[in-house]
Amino acid sequence: MTGDAALAGAAAARSAVPFGAAAGAGAVLWFAILNGIAIFRAGGVFEYPLDDVYIHLAMADSIAAGGYGVNPGEYASASSSPLYPFLLAPFTGTGAIRLVPLVLNLAALAAAAWAWGVLLARAGFGAMPRLGLALAALGPVALNMAGVAFLGMEHALHAALSLAVLLGLVRFAEDGRIGPLLALGIVLGPLVRLEGLAVSLAACLPLLLAGRVRAALALGLGAGLPVLAFSGFLSAHGIGPLPNSVMAKLASTVVPGSGGLDWVLARLIVKLAYPAGALIAGAALVLLAVSAMAPPPLRRALGPVVLAGALVAFAHLLFGRMGWGHRYEHYAVVFTVAAAVYALGRATVAGHARPMRLAPVLPLALLAVPLAFYGPALATDGTASPRAIHLQQAQMARFARDHVAAPVAVNDIGRVAWRNPNHVLDLWGLASRAALEARRAGGPPAWADTLAARHGADLAMIYDHWLAPAVGPDWVRLGELWMEGKRGFAAGPMVAFYATRPGAAEPLRAQLAAFAPSLPQGARFVFDGAPR
Repeated sequence: MTGDAALAGAAAARSAVPFGAAAGAGAVLWFAILNGIAIFRAGGVFEYPLDDVYIHLAMADSIAAGGYGVNPGEYASASSSPLYPFLLAPFTGTGAIRLVPLVLNLAALAAAAWAWGVLLARAGFGAMPRLGLALAALGPVALNMAGVAFLGMEHALHAALSLAVLLGLVRFAEDGRIGPLLALGIVLGPLVRLEGLAVSLAACLPLLLAGRVRAALALGLGAGLPVLAFSGFLSAHGIGPLPNSVMAKLASTVVPGSGGLDWVLARLIVKLAYPAGALIAGAALVLLAVSAMAPPPLRRALGPVVLAGALVAFAHLLFGRMGWGHRYEHYAVVFTVAAAVYALGRATVAGHARPMRLAPVLPLALLAVPLAFYGPALATDGTASPRAIHLQQAQMARFARDHVAAPVAVNDIGRVAWRNPNHVLDLWGLASRAALEARRAGGPPAWADTLAARHGADLAMIYDHWLAPAVGPDWVRLGELWMEGKRGFAAGPMVAFYATRPGAAEPLRAQLAAFAPSLPQGARFVFDGAPR
């Protein structure tokens, strides 16, 4: 162990608990505030900010019943996460199943925040306790850890496992030990999100370069083989090698008319236009700059963290997604910024290098950047999203289940499919390979008509701006479900209702006439031809 590493280790021993506690307290407090604001804005109703949470819950019900999908007897890969629906499945028989994603995300947030605090301690910020405690409390808020946990999806757990990998690499760099934290993060990360392969493989490379060939190969296989087994499971059930949701998103990585270096440059330019993409690239540059300016002993000590951080940044900027609640890039933001803050601490605070006066400035600057673009959007659109889901998807689900009580077609499948005994046709394609292939191919015209007839769905509830070309020529437009106020992460303020065959129009109008007066304040149904 180098002298710098010994100093960092001593500071970590003194500061890990208070730093971890400060980080955890800041994260949980902000998480509670976000949920409180959201419930207030939704008129006292608890709801998740994304309809996708209910896709996981619907799949968990199916898994508990011995299937895998969102409709009984139909295999489908509507979830991007191999593991997350299985974590929910044991609770499907309980009355509190709807709150299980909330609890799991709170636990994942607490774990990620604690890891952030411990990382600061190991970086040597214990030598500047006021700065260290400020960074600890600010980090989970600035890096949107609480905001992503607020969404109720698997991304908070993915971030926690990514930080476990980073802490494991720090320990490996300090004393050459491959601890259980590193192994756990490498193996489980890809099972929570397939993008975790980037973190896992990036962490295996420093082990390989350090001569730990067997360990690197074993951990690499531990990360890759379960993913291959999951892919084999999907293929064996006629789904394909990747989840439909992943296939739907892969189209966004295609840059028409480009290849090779042009493709790389085009992808980088697109990603750097996002604030989060610029942040990831900036954190990677900080890592490389600290490594370049560090004396050789420190450069060697920081090597595993610098290499892994740079590789994760490059991989996500090339192949990853951005946006939609800022969840897709979350693991990469947390991993690269945490690695950069650790390197800055080791180089300035723990190392007592000449730029000691920059020790408070640089880490705080790295956190101020994401706080500036995550915070306002989360406080406005983020906390408005649960109300939007309640006024839109929850009302669609209520109409489909309690009034229609028959197969329906939608483009947001989660809330409508969960606890609905009738078939729900997913026209966006997350739970229907036929719909996904037709949509991605751009036709044939009115392709949704054939699928609706095949599944006996007389009612379709869709965003016109998503699926207008797919509408059948004989579909009868019944009207529109509108919501007032901010729509948050919802794709639009209006959902169009169609009868997919003329003979179903009048019965559906009668059901809508009985349903419309029960809509909550802020939602209204406008029948086709009626004044708006």
